[in-house]
Amino acid sequence: MSSDGKPTLDLSFLKKEMKKVEFPSDTLIIEQYTLGDSFYFIESGSVEVWKYLDESKQEILVIGDLHVGDYFGEISLIDSAPRTVNITTKEKSILFKLTREDFHRLIQTNPDMTLTLLKLLTARVRNAEQRENQVLIQKNKELRLQNETLEMMVKERTAKLTQSLKIIQEDLETAKTIQRNILPLGLKHIAHLDFASTFEPMAEVGGDIFDVIRLEKSKIRLFLADAIGHGVQAALITMAIKAEYDHIKHNAPNPSDVLYALNQIFINRYGKKSNQFTAVVVDLKMEENQLVYSSAGHNEPYILNNSDILPLNESGLMLGLEKDVEYIDTNLPFGLGDRLFMISDGYLEQENQDGILLGETKLLSSFHSARSLGLSLSDTVHYLMEQFHSFRGQTPMMDDVTILGIGTSYELGV
Repeated sequence: MSSDGKPTLDLSFLKKEMKKVEFPSDTLIIEQYTLGDSFYFIESGSVEVWKYLDESKQEILVIGDLHVGDYFGEISLIDSAPRTVNITTKEKSILFKLTREDFHRLIQTNPDMTLTLLKLLTARVRNAEQRENQVLIQKNKELRLQNETLEMMVKERTAKLTQSLKIIQEDLETAKTIQRNILPLGLKHIAHLDFASTFEPMAEVGGDIFDVIRLEKSKIRLFLADAIGHGVQAALITMAIKAEYDHIKHNAPNPSDVLYALNQIFINRYGKKSNQFTAVVVDLKMEENQLVYSSAGHNEPYILNNSDILPLNESGLMLGLEKDVEYIDTNLPFGLGDRLFMISDGYLEQENQDGILLGETKLLSSFHSARSLGLSLSDTVHYLMEQFHSFRGQTPMMDDVTILGIGTSYELGV
């Protein structure tokens, strides 16, 4: 982030995919209340950002200028909502333009695009209120100089703050959509196993991230990570986790190798500040009826069969704290009729209205009930969430909650 609060992300890689366009001075590039489908990057010149305070278009508010290296219109690449501001060239300007159609093609060929886009949106969210307040202060000074009434000042302040909150909420909703779209929430089967998942962040975006892939014909790898913190900051970390994990998940032979590589990457590339997270990796070797797992400070997964509930004890230091940490692989039997459940700590650490933790005892009780009811894997995941919400009652969620389940039916073993 630069000293003036603008994002310092390098967008030069996008120029190869963008069309160069030239605009004369005083040209309206973006019109408020109209639909847009283009994102712009300023190569030379400058533009002015302004808006109508309401749809009557009787009053306007000048928000500020954008210069070489700045960008605008990124939200239009994702949704088709009306533009919220007007943008006019202040001088002859050369811009690079990317349409929504070109962007959709680009994001399919560049997985890191999701992380970059979320950074853009987050930078905008974090700076929106500061920018708006600066404009509002200047406007209030002008109103005082013009001896405007207090009623006019309050009206404009209210309209401005309302608009700022609307912009922030729209950006968070977009970030929420992006985050959910990279999770395999709709997956129901992998190989011959059933798979079920649920993800409920405590805010619009969350700090949990997970993945499941079939590495080989008879080998499935599951990954669950939980970033420290909540909201936008934690969501940014999860996007980085997902991008880095995708680069190594096919090449690391064992779960411990995945954790070691991720830890080294985050220490070397991102540093130790606010980038810590827990994680657990599980490999299911179906032909061998074996489960191999490794944990980095994450709360324990559980194996359920028709008679026992076996916790897979957590071990290892959380990722992003220390360099060259070695992680351990643990082997356990896992065959037909067995089920594996991986749960983020937001489930166990939830409190009810009396300040009592949900805890492992309540979770194990829910597992026993689900088994006695003969619930399917998917229904068991839904049942666990019903029990979670019933326990917390009106108490707000205290953390993000993710549950993954994989396995076969107890009776049939298929």
